[in-house]
Amino acid sequence: MKKSLLCAAMLAAASSVAHAQSSVTLYGIIDAGVSYLSNVGGHSQFMASDGSIQSNRWGFLGKEDLGGGLSAIFVLENGFNLNSGSLFQSDVIFNRQAWVGLASTRYGRVTLGKQYDFFWDNLTQFAMGQYAGQYSWHPGDFDHLAGTLHINNAARYVSPTIAGVTVGGLYAFPSQATSGGTGRIIAFGLRYDNGPLKIGAAYTDIHDMGVNGPVQAGTTFFPNLPPTPQLANGVTNFGAGASYQIGRSLTRLLFTSTHFRIRNDNGSLNTYEANEVFSLTPATTLMAGYWYSKLGSQHWQNVTALADYALSKRTDVYATATYLRASGGAAPVFLGIGGSNAFVDGVYVGGGGASSVAVRIGMRQKF
Repeated sequence: MKKSLLCAAMLAAASSVAHAQSSVTLYGIIDAGVSYLSNVGGHSQFMASDGSIQSNRWGFLGKEDLGGGLSAIFVLENGFNLNSGSLFQSDVIFNRQAWVGLASTRYGRVTLGKQYDFFWDNLTQFAMGQYAGQYSWHPGDFDHLAGTLHINNAARYVSPTIAGVTVGGLYAFPSQATSGGTGRIIAFGLRYDNGPLKIGAAYTDIHDMGVNGPVQAGTTFFPNLPPTPQLANGVTNFGAGASYQIGRSLTRLLFTSTHFRIRNDNGSLNTYEANEVFSLTPATTLMAGYWYSKLGSQHWQNVTALADYALSKRTDVYATATYLRASGGAAPVFLGIGGSNAFVDGVYVGGGGASSVAVRIGMRQKF
């Protein structure tokens, strides 16, 4: 009897250990609210919008301990529209991420599948959009800080962190199904994290990328291009950012440069950003910042403020206000809102003026 009890106890313990070494976690973000925009194609508009401060998503995170510091890992992540219940990308269930790989405490990790570049990993942490979301991202999110570039057929390596430094590289094989374009993609990243100081850098080069300037950012890119979607021969991104924490105040600086090669034209969209995050109380976060973007004669300026109050560790309510001004031929178009095709020789001639204001209140729950 004692032997039977001992055997049962040992089996139970072994089962518990095996279960602890392998896990699959369900996670997600749900964001909903109401937005007011003063200038959408020349008219003001109230809208019930979702996924504005953070895109709605749910996913599975899996890990299996293989022993010796080696683990098998995977992520399957879906983006969806809360107000309609539809997939963010039609007919693609895991449209944000879908990858599997091996992680070693000694050698780093290798993953294969649909993945992000290193702007998402290393530079989004310095952007206003990390807190305020949709209306504070840079023009068109051509620098991928909002995570709109989902790279298919990608092989990705990230090193272990040594003395606060982490490096990585990505190669995506050419495919007609590649979200960012049809050609190959190469990306590199570097991150440094040491106490109050954080530094990040990223580089991405994309061949044959589809872009829609008027809808994404209120621009035709170059004066001789029509206000229609274009296939860029190449889009090359470079960015660097840093932050420093002093008490309850976090100061962040960011620079990104996106170089477009479209037909016989080429030019760079450069963005300079500074913002401040302040923890007023353990539950209350304030943020304010400014960025300036330039592409040829076109200019964009964005000023954003946010107040966020945490009702719990999982649920918060927030309010944001953003002022966007465009000049030099560009239109004041917020990411995801769309733009007018009223351009003549690359100059915006639509109504509504050169600026737009976006105000939003909402709530978010994480699980």
